[in-house]
Amino acid sequence: MPDDEDATGTRLIERPFENPHAGDPVLGPAYAGGYKEGAFGDHTLDNNPAGEPGPATEAFNEGFDDGIARFEAYKKGFKRGITVGLRGMTTDDFVPPPLGTEHVEDLKAAWLEGRTDGLGVARIVRDGIEAKALESPDFDEPSGPIHSTGLGSLGRLYSQEYQGGRAIYFIHPSGQSFAIDAPIFAEYKKLGELGSFLGRPLAGTKRVSDGRGKVTEFENGTMYSTEDTGAHEVHGKIGAKWKELGGPTGDLGYPTSNEQFERADRGKVNTFEHGDIYLWDDIGVQVVRSIQVRYRGQNCFAESDELSAQDETYIVATAVGPNRDATVSVRSPVIDVDAGGSFPDAMVVYQGPPAGIGALTVTMAEHDSGNPDEYRGQIEAGVRLAMNGLAAAVAATGVGLTVSGIALALANVGAGPIANAINDAIDSGDDTIGTAVFPLAPKALIGLAQAPRQRERDVEFHLATPLLTGEGAYKAYFDVTFG
Repeated sequence: MPDDEDATGTRLIERPFENPHAGDPVLGPAYAGGYKEGAFGDHTLDNNPAGEPGPATEAFNEGFDDGIARFEAYKKGFKRGITVGLRGMTTDDFVPPPLGTEHVEDLKAAWLEGRTDGLGVARIVRDGIEAKALESPDFDEPSGPIHSTGLGSLGRLYSQEYQGGRAIYFIHPSGQSFAIDAPIFAEYKKLGELGSFLGRPLAGTKRVSDGRGKVTEFENGTMYSTEDTGAHEVHGKIGAKWKELGGPTGDLGYPTSNEQFERADRGKVNTFEHGDIYLWDDIGVQVVRSIQVRYRGQNCFAESDELSAQDETYIVATAVGPNRDATVSVRSPVIDVDAGGSFPDAMVVYQGPPAGIGALTVTMAEHDSGNPDEYRGQIEAGVRLAMNGLAAAVAATGVGLTVSGIALALANVGAGPIANAINDAIDSGDDTIGTAVFPLAPKALIGLAQAPRQRERDVEFHLATPLLTGEGAYKAYFDVTFG
């Protein structure tokens, strides 16, 4: 194979050539050696037998330059043959362009030889692509021209798109061919096709054994698709762990995203139908099927100074999601409390993937004459209003309106804006005791779920609010579990 960027898989045939030193017993062979090295060999000057300055070396270099000119003429002809051949032409009446002022006939012969070889390779490529299309369902009509990309020592990869978002790849000179079906090809193309981290295809699209999905293997990853999930790739340590757990037929199901950056904690994540797989350098691969955040109760450290014998308190907990509809509040029952009392509970605030909650806001209220459910709705509206107001803080994280961006922003600004927005939204006869905010990026949630619970009085917990002292003095508690 010639040492050139085209990786043509062909070699210029050694033909007689003009030797201006043919009659000289020293210079003639030196020129011939250089010419053959340039035109037919490895196209380098490393094999000069003379090795030292002098007439023989000059003749060798002269021959080498002339040989390189012949090889370049061959390559230009080859490219011409490939170009017209891939268009479906079998002959070409194009006249070779001027290729040099010396050895004109020699250069023209090399160009014509290259064109003939190029036409031959193009015919092989067209026939290979057409044969693969005929044996592949739904590959009816091409929708574009044939393109080519160099593969180094492997040769060249040729590709042609077909109607319906499909493509066929053909490698010359090995003759391997792959049919990539929709929607996998569309996603592969969106990622950058051959220029993406996936690299070139190693096989055509196949049916998964469950009959539900399709799969295509690439150099550096695998892509799966179903009608429900679309097409998504898995690779690296996350892909290896998922396949270890059974891949698409395991309990996580098919991927619902490509590998993404979880930028709040500099991690990576693939989401799947029934869970997620995260990767961080310090804690490794983490498989999470679901996260549950629960309200675990409250402790009363001091009652309010109202005339009533005891306080009647409740909490409103809001799971802050990446969009308005994903921000939802729940309310605990109203309970009669006394100073020193401990009141365990187990109310679910959030159940779902770690990427569905970016923060937990907690507002404790003392029930007087208001409607606790109306109060809950007002608090939820206040949190949503606060998130609108925090848009600039979220944008400053560089992550965007995802749970990671929300968690980072709230970690920076604290509970103030949310507490203010809640107070502005409330129009109720009940009194606010206090508000607290917990930023909860996925890594924090997973760490809490893995950690042992703490205990204060009768309540077990992972998270505790600061002492809330607007009306009385209370703490509210929460835990995180793998759901």
